[in-house]
Amino acid sequence: MSQHGTEATRAALGGQISYAQSWKDPAVLLGGLRVNADDDVLSVCASGDNSFALAIAGARSVTAIDLSGPQIALAKLKLAGAKHLNLARFHSLLGLSGLGQRIYLYHLLRPHLDEATVAFWDANEALIREGLLGCGKFEHYLSLFRDRMLPLVHRQSTVDEFLDLADLDAQRKFFAERWNNRRWRALFRVFFSQTVMARSGRSAAQFAHVEGAVSGAFLERTSHVMQEIPIASNPYLQWILAGKYRDLEHSQPYLSAEGHKALGIAADRIEFVHDDLITHLAGVEAGTYSAFNLSDAPEYLSEAESETLLRACVAASGVGARLAYWNLLVPRWRPPSMAKMLSRDTALGERLIRQDRAFVYGAFQVETVECSTFSH
Repeated sequence: MSQHGTEATRAALGGQISYAQSWKDPAVLLGGLRVNADDDVLSVCASGDNSFALAIAGARSVTAIDLSGPQIALAKLKLAGAKHLNLARFHSLLGLSGLGQRIYLYHLLRPHLDEATVAFWDANEALIREGLLGCGKFEHYLSLFRDRMLPLVHRQSTVDEFLDLADLDAQRKFFAERWNNRRWRALFRVFFSQTVMARSGRSAAQFAHVEGAVSGAFLERTSHVMQEIPIASNPYLQWILAGKYRDLEHSQPYLSAEGHKALGIAADRIEFVHDDLITHLAGVEAGTYSAFNLSDAPEYLSEAESETLLRACVAASGVGARLAYWNLLVPRWRPPSMAKMLSRDTALGERLIRQDRAFVYGAFQVETVECSTFSH
């Protein structure tokens, strides 16, 4: 018997850390949701990073939801670190400094963690040793790209020279004349093909509704970001090419000195829910949430299931609530049957996706609840 989208995703992703850090730009998310002190946000947890960004931005509450227990355990350990460790120790726990002592730091945090989170990390201390931000399946996949494929195309000195560029015109020239050669394009298409990604980077369930080849789309998006967004201010490209952020003050919001402090203060406004979105939303009252970070969840669902999810968001919110979510390879947005319930800001979505430093996504949807009930 085939599984529907939520069941298939739970089976594929529920038992592992798929993403140790967010690969969705918080600047894009915050530009779409525009949260303030009156907002109660439901946010797909994943690595926790964008839920943290929403809390730092001032949301009254953030409910971080995920069907993966390990993803929630990761976010809870990060949050405990932000609340109870100084900045240097926090960065070390995440694998961003050479300070070390990560297992010691975990045991300092252990009394502040719930039983399920402790059970997971006690059984997976090896992941802590390597640094939390590198412990996900997708991050391991990117390390293979960086360590095995990239050296077949460019010398380390070439990669470093590209990363050092501070001028966008020089970046475009470097890409055209020295980076974008035939071997780069050929090996990129192989490594980021659906077959290789489904085996090593993502899961087959995440491609269930994808039609056609995917590597060409990823190559086009990568070419765009390498030429149109300054690499000096792009932490995502820095990590992909070098395995580190060059400037923590301009990477993820919670990694800066100010963001670390702000997250520690906001920690008590973040709640975690281990469930799928549709089941959770069915159990809450109208008006519970005023903003929704759906990540790319509609991508994993059929058109009918995606509509069910959007209707559940409307039912759990009220007029003026905002929804934001990404499309990677599958076009998903408010269907015509919901046109009176949800308005779609295509201009804002298109402007934000062009600025997306994470660059792998093809579209960004921003929708607003116009009425909470609808009759045909």
